[in-house]
Amino acid sequence: MGKKNLTTNAVEILHQRYIGDDAERKASLQTERVNADVAQMINDLRQEAGITQKELADLIGTTQSVICRLEDADYNGHSLSMLSRIAKALNKRLSVKIISEDEQRQTMRYVFREVIKGLRLQLGLKIDQFSEKAEIDKKDVLAMERNMNYLPTPIILHKLSKFYGISQRKFAALAGVIKNIPPEFREEASSFAAKSESFSKLTGEEKRILDEFVKFLRTEGKAE
Repeated sequence: MGKKNLTTNAVEILHQRYIGDDAERKASLQTERVNADVAQMINDLRQEAGITQKELADLIGTTQSVICRLEDADYNGHSLSMLSRIAKALNKRLSVKIISEDEQRQTMRYVFREVIKGLRLQLGLKIDQFSEKAEIDKKDVLAMERNMNYLPTPIILHKLSKFYGISQRKFAALAGVIKNIPPEFREEASSFAAKSESFSKLTGEEKRILDEFVKFLRTEGKAE
């Protein structure tokens, strides 16, 4: 057994041992992911606006240290009032939704979002650059990377397929557009979700995890 397989198996064993079917631990993991997503969203929006943490702090009447904490993936004190203030300062609108959805489909959509974001980061493209090269509207790119309830249109799935060399049907399966997905494909997606974190800087380990899953996606016959 190669080193890669040993590493992969070890990650899966640890996830099964410490998370497994434990509902409380699964909820804790989901909370951590939400916190990381919110932190990354604030960071992305601030950088998109071209302002520093200090400048954002001044806009909403707080300190740079507060903004620094809000952009920390480990911080769990995000409040709707603070998020609303940030959204207003950056000329955005805060939207809150409570949606009951199949856990498996949530997992698939989480994977879709992370793959889309990870592949873009891997190419070293900013959102504007990717939008131009892939010929996908910037608002759709932002929605794909930030909104797990976003459903891409067939034309967007076609453009993603053409740009990344991954079949349109596989992207559709991850995005939740189609439901009849082979068990093997679901298992691989779930495994990727368990091992991945919200990609932000795309570390060496994150890149390895992404590369393995993308290789699987590019394999003929899976989910076709």
